[in-house]
Amino acid sequence: MAYYKLIRSYNQSSNNKPANLIRKEFLDYFSKDLKHSIIRSSPVSPIADQTLAFINAGMNQFKGIFLDYYEPPVTKVVNSQKCIRVGGKHNDLSVVGNDSYHHTFFEMLGNWSFGDYFKEDACTYAWNLLTNVYGIPEECLYVTYFGGNEKLGMGPDLECKNIWLKLGLPECKVLPFGIRENFWEMGVSGPCGPCTEIHVDYMKRSTNQAARVNKGYADLMELWNIVFIQYERLANGCIVPLPKHHVDTGMGLERLVTFLQGKKSNYDTDLFQPLFDAIQKHSNAPKYKGTFSDDDTGKIDYGYRILADHARMVTVALADNMLPEQHQKLRRILRNAIDVGEKIFKKPGIVTELACTVADNLGAAYPELCHNLKQVQRIIDFEEDLFKRLRNTSGKKWNKMVEVRPELASITDWMASGLVDGYKELQSMLKELHKTNVLPGSVAFKLYDTYGLNSETIAELAQVESLHFDQIDFEKQLDNCRYQSRIGLDKCSILTKESLRILEENHVSKTNDSFKYNYIYNGSNYEFPALNSKLIGIIINGELVINRNDSKTTKINNVNNRKAININEMLNSTNEIGIILDKTVCYSLEGGQVSDKGNICIKNLLFNIDSVRKVNGYVIHSGHFAKTDLL
Repeated sequence: MAYYKLIRSYNQSSNNKPANLIRKEFLDYFSKDLKHSIIRSSPVSPIADQTLAFINAGMNQFKGIFLDYYEPPVTKVVNSQKCIRVGGKHNDLSVVGNDSYHHTFFEMLGNWSFGDYFKEDACTYAWNLLTNVYGIPEECLYVTYFGGNEKLGMGPDLECKNIWLKLGLPECKVLPFGIRENFWEMGVSGPCGPCTEIHVDYMKRSTNQAARVNKGYADLMELWNIVFIQYERLANGCIVPLPKHHVDTGMGLERLVTFLQGKKSNYDTDLFQPLFDAIQKHSNAPKYKGTFSDDDTGKIDYGYRILADHARMVTVALADNMLPEQHQKLRRILRNAIDVGEKIFKKPGIVTELACTVADNLGAAYPELCHNLKQVQRIIDFEEDLFKRLRNTSGKKWNKMVEVRPELASITDWMASGLVDGYKELQSMLKELHKTNVLPGSVAFKLYDTYGLNSETIAELAQVESLHFDQIDFEKQLDNCRYQSRIGLDKCSILTKESLRILEENHVSKTNDSFKYNYIYNGSNYEFPALNSKLIGIIINGELVINRNDSKTTKINNVNNRKAININEMLNSTNEIGIILDKTVCYSLEGGQVSDKGNICIKNLLFNIDSVRKVNGYVIHSGHFAKTDLL
């Protein structure tokens, strides 16, 4: 049931509310008033998710629920999630410090419904919080909804539009936008759905500003995104309804605080000002003035923003037990902060000091920042010392290369650990590459995957060698790598993308592997009861064949040529064979746990399981048929 007139009064005016109180009011509204369960922020280091370098959204820890991998422990959730965006689709690094609202680290406030409430309640809850609890004037707010897409075969989300009109918004402030702005997708395939966004006019103008929504203005920006997960995109591109509907929302705390505190920039709020005070105290630099133009003499204000932003990101990541030696992007951010501290503020060691301020400012919300502060500072000190020594050693190798090829002096991240070897690799290919004067995505991906070079450095190297960097092809290579990693194809060479497509197009049910938990431990071994399963398909010589018979059988039909194949014909195969069943007791390789081994009896035939992999819900039992039967 929606709370259409939920109003709460506070004594403190919004302009005086500290960020910690604003965060608390969000959590209290959903947990106390709307009975959501508070789930603490996950670490910024993803757990068992190879598709992400850092947690970049509040929904990351709930992906398994959206993908229907497991049932949610509760159906209504609220939290404040620590997020880092320094690469990939969500990459804010290149603009950090240059504008007033992009950051490498930020907090995302969010509420979720897992099969509980849906569009009407989600919109109503958000509107009541913003207008009644936080007291944001309605005339400052604009909303967008999905306007439909002919290519997807989807019309406009009129249900969402009518909800906003019912809540009292004038039609001129309820705006339709396309798939780019108002349709959310988890990846190449998987859960997806329309979304509605709430935008806020920071200037609080009385005139209608609808024409400026989604036009990139810093004074009228998206504040809250509410996603309605009601569809699934299959591997073949088709979009089908989901049996359960979910709600996934996200609102940046920094942007909310900026509006409520009446500031022009996120950096003017109490989330950043204590860090600016600490920088000024430790360096005796001129005070921060909030300059974003060429009037920023010596780039002092830019340096303030970079140091404060990077100190927050580094402290949070290190407190969550991430290590720079294992996460090169983290090391790059830390080294950039160290560099700014030395070059602009003439203060070595300042990042270590700022970690203390970050812990003081955010420790109440995230206690691990205080608990792990000494460890964080030790790592920063070690990395700063290592950075200094590297500049005196590996820097010499790069300097020699620059002497031979002066154009290399334009490379920004010249301290990248794999740069010297990566450039040597590129040089070995130049003769062939200059035939087309193109640096293809495949070569760029090798520089990225083997030598750890980011796309910016690869583009700079291509420019030095007068090559056109095929960024689109490179992104396709990256997306394909992420997709294969996400669904498990990178770990299961026996199953091809084509075979996976065939399984999904034929509406083959995913493997039920919940029986892997039905075991008895006798003190030394795990005993699993025998399980009768249906043979779904077999993969042999890279080709998938699907069982068309509802009975347990050894006869299966080849999907491609429709001819019958007898399993006995496969006994002499020396290649690895894959068996897919409708249910299994076997544990697949995941989360650091090795897969099970065992046997599958198919009538009078014995199949020996060597390994088990899970690909997009299908469990693949890999192994070989025994040469002798069971009879």
